[in-house]
Amino acid sequence: MHHAKDAHKFAKAPSHAFVLPRDGEMAELLQQAFPEAYFDEKHLEWRIDWDERQFPTQGQRLDDFSIRHKLEIFHRY
Repeated sequence: MHHAKDAHKFAKAPSHAFVLPRDGEMAELLQQAFPEAYFDEKHLEWRIDWDERQFPTQGQRLDDFSIRHKLEIFHRY
């Protein structure tokens, strides 16, 4: 499990990232699970910004998704 047990305060919200193609089955699955996900053109990866209002469920959902699909989660600050 990668998610925190307590909410943190950040000057700029960090992102969780998945290195996946912009299009395709995995991109569609990610968008279904996380409608807030967006493709970062500069870094060519999918990002989900940390949302304090969704704490701790967002981290748990990210963990579940990454385990189910055997993906690594990257943290971007």
